Amino acid sequence: MSPPLAAVAPARAKPSKPHRRLIRGLLAAAASAFGAGIIGAVGWALADASLAAGTYGERAKPRLGWLVGSIGESFARLSYDLPFIFRGRVEQPGACIIYLDESSAAALGQNEGVWNRSLHAQLVRKLTEEGARAIFFDLVFSNAWPEPKVDEDFAVAIRENGHVFLGGALELDDGIGALQERTLAPVSILRRAAAGWGLLAFRPVDADYSVRRIYTGLDNVPSATWRAAIKLGAPLIDSPEERAKWRWMNYYGPNKSFLSLSYDRAIAPDGSPPNFFRDRIVFIGGRPTLGALAMGRDEFRTPFGWLNAEFSTGVEVHLTTLLNLLHGDSLTRLGAERELWLVLSFGVLLGGILPLFRPHLAAAAAVLAAIGIGAAAFWLFQKEHVWFGWCIPAFAQTPLAIGWAVGTRYFLEERRRTALRQAFSHYLSPQMADRIANADFDLRPGGALVEASVMFTDLEDFTALTERLNDPERLSEILTRYFTQTTSHVLENDGTIIKYFGDAVLAVWGAPIADKNHVQKAALAACRLHAASGIEVDGRALRTRVGLHSGMMLAGNLGSAQRFDYSVIGDAVNFASRLEGLNKYFGTNILISDATRQRLGDAFLTRCLGKFRVVGKSEAIVIHELLGPAETCGPAPWLEQFARGLDAFRLSEFGLCEQLMQQVIDSRQGADGPASFYVSKIAEFREDGVPLGWDGSIQFTSK
Repeated sequence: MSPPLAAVAPARAKPSKPHRRLIRGLLAAAASAFGAGIIGAVGWALADASLAAGTYGERAKPRLGWLVGSIGESFARLSYDLPFIFRGRVEQPGACIIYLDESSAAALGQNEGVWNRSLHAQLVRKLTEEGARAIFFDLVFSNAWPEPKVDEDFAVAIRENGHVFLGGALELDDGIGALQERTLAPVSILRRAAAGWGLLAFRPVDADYSVRRIYTGLDNVPSATWRAAIKLGAPLIDSPEERAKWRWMNYYGPNKSFLSLSYDRAIAPDGSPPNFFRDRIVFIGGRPTLGALAMGRDEFRTPFGWLNAEFSTGVEVHLTTLLNLLHGDSLTRLGAERELWLVLSFGVLLGGILPLFRPHLAAAAAVLAAIGIGAAAFWLFQKEHVWFGWCIPAFAQTPLAIGWAVGTRYFLEERRRTALRQAFSHYLSPQMADRIANADFDLRPGGALVEASVMFTDLEDFTALTERLNDPERLSEILTRYFTQTTSHVLENDGTIIKYFGDAVLAVWGAPIADKNHVQKAALAACRLHAASGIEVDGRALRTRVGLHSGMMLAGNLGSAQRFDYSVIGDAVNFASRLEGLNKYFGTNILISDATRQRLGDAFLTRCLGKFRVVGKSEAIVIHELLGPAETCGPAPWLEQFARGLDAFRLSEFGLCEQLMQQVIDSRQGADGPASFYVSKIAEFREDGVPLGWDGSIQFTSK
């Protein structure tokens, strides 16, 4: 059977039309606009919830529910904490802490829960002698000492120093059926002697037990750290309006960042190096709350707790507060309106732009944007002492934007993949169809040169069968069985069905998806197809004949702008058709070209049938018979006899050739098509003579 001049595939694809591109563009634009709105709205909601949840003012009810408020506040805390970790520790040599710890209590015999104030007087005098800049007691002396002379002596020591600051406490009092807050000030004798006093408290303390905001006291009573800062010359205005400004803690380091001594060493004459306390602000406090050893630990989490999971003492937090006020390096937060607009703009830009990129580019751009806003946040923190909720755009909006971009691209690409799967699903295996759908396969008209293997199959004597049966339904049933069988073996071995025409099938390996093993897969499909063939009609088996050739061919969507099909064309395709037709002369099942044989290697058993001149070829070509996979083929000693006979034929030793070919026929139980072909060809030469100029090749004058 003759092949068409240009074998074409039925895998029809509609050309890409302008209105379809317009629809795709409109879908992409709608996805970008919707993503911009969604991502921007999410950022705005989280930022607004964090602001309403206590980071700007008194805790308010979140507008969008408790969960959103909790998430927003968590991102705000993270935004505050992380820059400290990247910055690291900042040394503060001008301050130190003296701890009333358990070892000191044991060494000084202070085991009654309240320390003897005579020890404090002794310590203050030593610090005065060494020239300490200021002394701050993180202890509350709200009750008079049982022995008045002790308080009097302590007051004298405080007055002599001139820069001692004391603290007061806040407690809840159940007055007239309702809890009321009242102040516990130091006893009057000590209060009058001190340079100032104020409240020792932390407000607010966040849910993770962190102190992030500086507490400056009540309207009528400032905090002790505020009072000390004013007295020590901080760049502050001592007014309720100034104290009402929101300031955030600028921690200098993790737990134990400040120089510290135990109380017993500090009070001992030789317990500290000479001039250790000179020009230093000295904080005195206990790890226990308010100096009572039995009342538990006064400790708080700081941003550095992310690294070591340690808590800092209340004394360290108070000292940090005072230094922040003195140095003017406390943190401020970006204005609420600016922060809301920032996260909204970030979300709109990210959500609107990312869907326009491919997923990997969108992810890379989003990560770079998140890194950029994180770097900007760190610069503001480090240089301007300003912070804002940058983790909302970096860790909330960015992942959402990436997800939206990937999802959008997936939706748009899935439409394209679906069209490709539908176009190829009937001609490719599901795996190959998916590979094409996932690749950037172009459905527009056009082709490219590829190296592939092409196979033609045909049913032997099908034309005679159609004349004999004269039953369309029966013929349709036979063809359906044949095509089903052929298709299954092609698809199972990663081939592509290009076309069915008549009783023939055209298939290809290596196109539309390149495959370095296309020759082996095509050969295996041909062998399995032959092994499974044998459709019987009226007691007669119909054999499948196969022609297989490997080479360069044009593959692509070939045709016109109005109609085109995926196809392969070229001399390689036509030659495969010629090989299939030559099977009827040799009585063979599978013929392959020499190009295919050279690429097969030793995995398959073949035999060379000689050199032939076929229609469409100007030079003689070598043709081989494919016998099957080498591992499944048994011993074949007759192959050597056939090869010797073929050599004899080329040398015009026709008698020897005839003898050897007859031995092959006998070895194969009286039937071997190629050997019988040469026996008949020798008989023809004897009758008609050898053609003039004969070069050992055989001429075929018909297809």
